Amino acid sequence: MVQIGLVDHDIAKNFPVEIALKADVKETLRELVPAIAAAGGEKRASGRIAAIEPKNWAARRAKLVSEIAQHAEAVPIDPDWVALKVVDALPADGILVDEGLTSSRYMSALKTHRDRYGYHQMASGGIGWGLPAAVGASLANPGRPIVCYEGDGSAMYSIQSLWTAAHHGLPITFVLLNNGGYRIIKQRLQAFHGTNHFVGMDFQDPPVDFTTVARGLGLEAVRVTYPADLEKSLSSAIGRRAPTLIEVLIDGTV
Repeated sequence: MVQIGLVDHDIAKNFPVEIALKADVKETLRELVPAIAAAGGEKRASGRIAAIEPKNWAARRAKLVSEIAQHAEAVPIDPDWVALKVVDALPADGILVDEGLTSSRYMSALKTHRDRYGYHQMASGGIGWGLPAAVGASLANPGRPIVCYEGDGSAMYSIQSLWTAAHHGLPITFVLLNNGGYRIIKQRLQAFHGTNHFVGMDFQDPPVDFTTVARGLGLEAVRVTYPADLEKSLSSAIGRRAPTLIEVLIDGTV
């Protein structure tokens, strides 16, 4: 294990290293890459690459896609299948803002990363940042299509961000996953306290109509109840390059 960097306390912080080199990464690689090539590195690496191919990221993704595809016709819609369809629909220059929480458990295993600004996900436990973050990402990257993958509970913290997106005419497609409540909190309650006595964690009396809310805030909006309608809705919304919300009714089983 070789680690290159300029910050002393980052060296061997997470993993032990055999060689620790305090240097600029870019300048070091400028010298290291041709040296490795001259030493026959490509030939040595090809065998190792072939050896790990059956279990590399692409192979694991293919297996996961196959497993998710088994639920492609489920009603209510399977949230993992929605995540897959969103990844497939995202343009090459698209930016994904992901606050799906329980509905995005496989997102990093499904999405390839093309550039440093192409994927934004939460770094801690704060809830409700996704909608305003999508607005910020769009303003900071004009011209690039944005897809915001958002849970219904999280959206309730900052739903007014939809008006801001409409006000500025931003090319954001909000994919709002409606499982009828705060599923992440329910899961934590079960995991940490062993109880399913859920108090104040459901949007049932009355249910929240996010499609109507979005229209009232100035967006085009559509509700998707059946899996067969999702792909077309995603393609149409992203292609519009205008503020649009797709409310997807998903399985809320805890």
